Amino acid sequence: MTVFNKFVQSLFPGEAVILSRYDGLVDVEKKLILQQVIEHAGNMNADFKSDPSIDKRKYSFIKDWCNQKLSTHDVDIRLSQLMKLEENILLDRIEPNQEKEFFHILKVLKPDDYNFVKYYEISRLFRHYLQIRFRRKETDLVVDFLEKYRYEYEVGRQLNDKIHQATKDILHYYSKKKDFNTEWTDMLSSIFFNESNDGATRILAWIRLVFIANSSNDYSFLKPHFELFEAKLADCTFYSRRIMANFYSQFLLFYANMHDFDKAVYYGKLSIKLKNNDYLYYSNNLVAVLLKNKKAAEGLEHLKYTSSLALDSTNFHNKLTHVSYYIRALTDIGKPSQADSRGFVFYNVHKKEIFHYRWHLFFTAWCRAMIFSGKFNNIIKLFRSYPRLIKDETDQIYNQGTFPILAFILEIALYKAGNHDISICKKNIAALHQRTNSTLSDDAIEMGKVALGKEWEACLPK
Repeated sequence: MTVFNKFVQSLFPGEAVILSRYDGLVDVEKKLILQQVIEHAGNMNADFKSDPSIDKRKYSFIKDWCNQKLSTHDVDIRLSQLMKLEENILLDRIEPNQEKEFFHILKVLKPDDYNFVKYYEISRLFRHYLQIRFRRKETDLVVDFLEKYRYEYEVGRQLNDKIHQATKDILHYYSKKKDFNTEWTDMLSSIFFNESNDGATRILAWIRLVFIANSSNDYSFLKPHFELFEAKLADCTFYSRRIMANFYSQFLLFYANMHDFDKAVYYGKLSIKLKNNDYLYYSNNLVAVLLKNKKAAEGLEHLKYTSSLALDSTNFHNKLTHVSYYIRALTDIGKPSQADSRGFVFYNVHKKEIFHYRWHLFFTAWCRAMIFSGKFNNIIKLFRSYPRLIKDETDQIYNQGTFPILAFILEIALYKAGNHDISICKKNIAALHQRTNSTLSDDAIEMGKVALGKEWEACLPK
């Protein structure tokens, strides 16, 4: 039963919704097993208990039955089949059963199908294959499809180009820390909500909208988008395990932004049910929420589990995020010296790469560990080696109302190392507060209390 239990544990709640719509089983015991599977997939805290009195072959049947039903709707499986078909057409080895299935699909395919654009492009390719072989009947079928939906295909291509141009602008504004243009959100939203567009194009728009929300730290405008997306997963318009896992990961970010950390953790744990190329990214997002929710020990377990993935990852953004959270988690569980050592090693190995990615996250986590372990002179030495840290932080938080945590850490370190007295420390911290018109972050308050003790009250901005 180990194989069956693993299968049940791997299912998403959204897949349970899909399976619950089927009602074709006659056998009472099979129906009971399916009901248990659906209930367990919808509740991660429920333990699946098999009935030893039921024939194990019925459990195996239900597993295969569920996989078959879900595979029928999986847009990624269809895309994989299309890619194989394209290869076989190009290599002149298309099989009769592939032809038959493709022709059947063309007769019923609509422009709102998730993979419509790919179907259209393969149809253009297939037309050449058929024409030269005097396959007139089949050629007419393909040509009729191409002519019928030429306009919709051209619209799809134009939308793809518009999304590409918007992405260039969005990334440019993101790199310059400028406010995003609302025209982009309006345009991308119109693409996403338009039911006549193909699913792949709609999700391209969705991904950009989520990026804007995450970068601007405002998910409030995306509530109707999330509701529609969830509905489209349930009716299988957008369904695949890859897309569902990504959706749950985005739901984590949505609820974290709303400060509903329990729901964020719930969806984060759902997102890591699937191990794919984005697993490290999803796990990092979950750890971020666990750390915010004061569950560092649990977060550290996830970080340990993904350590080998982070080590081998070619995505330095994910690698840097992982080590930053690892440093923070170690500090939070009372091991700041270990955290400092991990930061020191990573820094010396990746000095050049750090500044091209989430350098502020890394240096904040590492310097925080040094504050907690009393390595004040090491902090000063680091900032003297890289005076640009303070300037870059100032540029990054300009007009964002964010407290300059690195500049704050340096002021604490300078005082604790004896470079200036408490009055200067207080004056400089107040200046940081006034210059950015921001409130002290929770991190700043915590570090102030740890490093300064009773003197911290004197440094609090009035």
